[in-house]
Amino acid sequence: MRILISMMCLSLTVSVASSAPSLAAEKSYLCAINDVYECVAVTGCSRISLETANLAAVMVLDIENKKLKSAPIGQEAKAVDIDNLSIADKFILLHGVGQNAPTPRSFSALVDTETGKLSAGVSTPDASLALIGKCTGQP
Repeated sequence: MRILISMMCLSLTVSVASSAPSLAAEKSYLCAINDVYECVAVTGCSRISLETANLAAVMVLDIENKKLKSAPIGQEAKAVDIDNLSIADKFILLHGVGQNAPTPRSFSALVDTETGKLSAGVSTPDASLALIGKCTGQP
């Protein structure tokens, strides 16, 4: 009897899991950067403004064209190519090199497609920046 109940539970679990819709990545995401922390040698990490970091508050992650675009208000938009883009389960992972800033920057990010949470890092010759934000899928 116990084996029969276990088999029925397993069968029900498999059928429910196979009928659940899989997550598909959107074509683009609108991402707002909430916090920026700058980490430098000797003094450690501290919170800084987006202006000090030379970052736009809103970015567009264009999955289809592999571009990361700034969406600044009242300024000219800038775009950089995403060199590596992977979509795995419920995460989008990306990496690239930005040449638009006064000095080259390397960036990487992870977006959770279920919660929209964004965590990213930007490396410069002088410091590392840690970014925290939220993304919303754009169909």
